Amino acid sequence: MATVNRHAFLPSPKASLRLPQPQVPGPAELLPAAGALALGLSLASAAVAQPGVEDMTPANFRPVCPASDGLYGFGKGAADSLLGAEGAEYRPLAIEALLRVRLEICVLESFVYEAVIPFVQRKGVGWILPFHESIDTVIAGTVFAIALNFILFGTTKILSVLGIYHDFLVGAPLRLVGYAILPERKKREPAPFIQINWPGAPTPQDREEEEEKAVDDPKEMPPLPLAVFGGVCKGYGIFAEVVKNVLEGVDTFVGRYLAFFSIAYIAFKWAHFRLFNDFPPL
Repeated sequence: MATVNRHAFLPSPKASLRLPQPQVPGPAELLPAAGALALGLSLASAAVAQPGVEDMTPANFRPVCPASDGLYGFGKGAADSLLGAEGAEYRPLAIEALLRVRLEICVLESFVYEAVIPFVQRKGVGWILPFHESIDTVIAGTVFAIALNFILFGTTKILSVLGIYHDFLVGAPLRLVGYAILPERKKREPAPFIQINWPGAPTPQDREEEEEKAVDDPKEMPPLPLAVFGGVCKGYGIFAEVVKNVLEGVDTFVGRYLAFFSIAYIAFKWAHFRLFNDFPPL
């Protein structure tokens, strides 16, 4: 009987010890992967360094307010000069007050430069009152109207107070100087409808003669440099008064009527979108 050699079916010892050798990639295979990794790291660092609007948080939001910073610097310098060395203990209180004023004005400035102007540049102003509303125009108008209430309510009061102080400290003295140098000509007043002639009082004819003399009496003009100085003082004083009145009017409107007009505006836009969006027909 033939015997079977069992060693004939086993691999040779040399063949069993041969293991597959891993292939090491060359430079040509490594360059694309390295480039992709570098690009990914650069994009990630850029995203971390410059967060988008959707990634803004109170921690990384840094508003830019050059006008508010300039006003704060001017107020800080004025406070330091007025307090001097003797009032150094009150300097922190003045700085805190100026920082609060700067913050309120910065709210409006940042909202205008970083939100309103970029949005208008992208979308235009057709979303305010378009002929045909869309969900985008309705949402834009609603968000803008609500945000405007919260932003203007505190800022307009600060601006109104600043306008009053500016007119009281700068405008009124300049007006006094300007009108003293260049007085206004008296206007002839109309006679009253009912007039009582008391004994010893001047007669209406005497009053008319005095008024005619005052109106027709030409006054000597001051020298040219003094006249120019008086005109500048009068002009800036009148300008300060106008600015104060405008700021007070804006503050009164915001405090009393802005919320009502905002609600009416939002209700009109939603009603236009839902009820009569096909009117007027194109």
